[in-house]
Amino acid sequence: MLGESDEFSEILKTGFPMYLLIAIPLLLIMSPVCPANAAHEFTVYRAQQYSLQGATYGSKSSIINLEARSLKTWSSRSRHCVFVLMDNFTTEEYEQIASGSGALVLVVPPAPYTREQQTTMLEIEQTILLSDTSIPVYIINWTTEVNDLMMDLADSKIIDENASSAAKAFINSVSANGYQIVVSANKPVLQPNIAISTIQGQLIGYGFQDKLPSILIVAHYDSFGLAPELSYGADSNGSGAAILLLLAKILSRVYAEKNRPKYNIMFILSGGGKLNYIGSKNWIEQQMEKTNTLLDVSFVLCLDSLGSDRNVYAHVSKPPKDDTKMGNFMNELNNNLGENGLKIIHKKINLGSDTLAWEHERYSIRRLPAFTLSSLKSHKNSSRRSILDTSESLDSKIVYRNAQIIAKTLVAHLYDYNTSETPKLNVDFESLRTSLDLLVLQPRSAQIIAQKNHPLVDNLFSLMSKYLKDVNVSHLTADKVDPQFSFYTVTRATLQVYSVKPAVFDLILTLAIAVYLSIVYFFIQFVPIIYDLYIGTSKPEPVTSLPKKNNRKEKQR
Repeated sequence: MLGESDEFSEILKTGFPMYLLIAIPLLLIMSPVCPANAAHEFTVYRAQQYSLQGATYGSKSSIINLEARSLKTWSSRSRHCVFVLMDNFTTEEYEQIASGSGALVLVVPPAPYTREQQTTMLEIEQTILLSDTSIPVYIINWTTEVNDLMMDLADSKIIDENASSAAKAFINSVSANGYQIVVSANKPVLQPNIAISTIQGQLIGYGFQDKLPSILIVAHYDSFGLAPELSYGADSNGSGAAILLLLAKILSRVYAEKNRPKYNIMFILSGGGKLNYIGSKNWIEQQMEKTNTLLDVSFVLCLDSLGSDRNVYAHVSKPPKDDTKMGNFMNELNNNLGENGLKIIHKKINLGSDTLAWEHERYSIRRLPAFTLSSLKSHKNSSRRSILDTSESLDSKIVYRNAQIIAKTLVAHLYDYNTSETPKLNVDFESLRTSLDLLVLQPRSAQIIAQKNHPLVDNLFSLMSKYLKDVNVSHLTADKVDPQFSFYTVTRATLQVYSVKPAVFDLILTLAIAVYLSIVYFFIQFVPIIYDLYIGTSKPEPVTSLPKKNNRKEKQR
C-alpha cells in the first residue's frame, strides 16, 4: 500500500490534475445547453429622426446592448430594452419608458386589425412622431420567432411578483433565462447631399400660350410614418399621385384633338409633402421669380388621399362663389358624385401654426384659388402619417371611381360644359394599377428618396414625359448654415438576440466559482501536509531477517 501511496503522491506533485480540477467545472458551467438556439437575428427599422424649421423630432440613438424585458417586467431603476406590441401600448407607458429605459422595440402585430387596435396603434405612432427622445426606438414586424421571444419575456421569472416568499422570488430570478439585445448600428449622422425633387409638366391649350388661363393639378408623392423604411403611404398620397398620372394620360389624348381646350394645364408632383409641403413652397417661389405661370390661374386642384372612402371632401381656405370657375367646377363635381355629393369643409389658414393642414394652403397664402379633394374629412386624421397606410388598406376600385369622376368633371370644365364638344373619355384601370404599383409597393419617406437621381424620381419623370411637354425636375437642397430640414442616417439595422442568464445569476456564479477555487486552492496547499502527517503517524511493519548459512563449516565437514 505504501508503494501505491508514493505513486499517488507523485501524481499530486504534477500540475495536470490541478488544472483539470479548475478547468472542467468551469467548462461545464459556461457551456450553453443548445448552442444553435443561443442567438437569433431580426431586421428592425429605426424610428424617424429629422428636423424641420429648427425643431427636432424622433429617436436620436441607434445602438443597443441591453437586457430584454417585457412591458410588465421592465424596471425604471435599470436600463432595459423593452419589447411591446403596438396595439397593447399607451402614451403614458411610452413616456415612462422614454424617460427611464434604455431602448424600445415596437412589434407591429399581423393584419387585419380591429378598429380598436388601429386606433391604439395610430395614437402611439403619432405620440412618438411628435416626441424628441434620446433612447433608440425600433420597429419590427411580427413573425413566429418574434412571437416566441415575446412569450418567453412575458413568462420570465426575472421579476416574480407571485412568489410565496422573498427567497422563492430570489431563486426564480437566479434560475430564470433572459435575452441580451444587441444592435450594432452606426451612430446617426446628418445625411449629406439631400435634395427634395418636384416634377412638373404641362399641356398647352389652343391659342396664345401666355394669354390662356391655367389650371394647376398638384399631388405630393412622398410618404410619412413612424419608420422611414415602413412608410408606404398607399392612400396618402399614393392614391393622389396615381390619379394625377392617370389624368395626365387622359388629358394628353384630349389635347391631341384638333379642338383642344383653351386652357393650359400644369401637372405638379411635389416632394416634401409630409414636411409642411416644402416642395410646393419652393416651386411657387421659383415660378413667381422667373415666369408668369401663376398670373392667370383659374384654380389649383390638389389631390390627397382618395382611396379609403367613397365620400369626397373639398377642403378650402375660402369658400368659392358659384359664379367663379372654381365654384363651377365644384358644382359640376357635386353633380357627378351622385347621392353622396361633394362635401365642402372650410378651414381658415392658421398662420401661427408651424405646419399647414393641406397642400392647397401653400397656394391660398399666395391668394390663388385652391382646394384639396380628399376622402378624409379632417387633416388631423392619423392615417395620413402612418406605417399602417399600406396597399392592403387601399381600395383600388375607390381610387378608380374617384379618378373617373374627377376626369369627367375636369374635361367638362375645359370645354365650358358644352356637351356637344366634350370628347368621350377612356379611363384605363390598368394604367391606374401600374401607377399605384410603382408608388405604393415601395417606401417613399423623404429620407429614402431625397436624392437627385433616385430611381423613383426617374420613373415618375419618365411617365410624365410620355404624356406632357416641358417636363423638368426642380431640386430643393437644405441650406448649410440654417437648414430648413435635415435627415439622419440609419433607417434599418440587424437586431441580435442572445440567450443569457440575468445579472444576478452572474453574481451568484462568480461567488460560486470563487468558493470553488478557494476549496481547490486549500486542497492543493494542505494535501501534502496531511499526507506527511499520515506517513508520520503510521507504524512500519516489523522486518524479519533469516540467519546466514555458514558455508565454510559445511565445507569442512
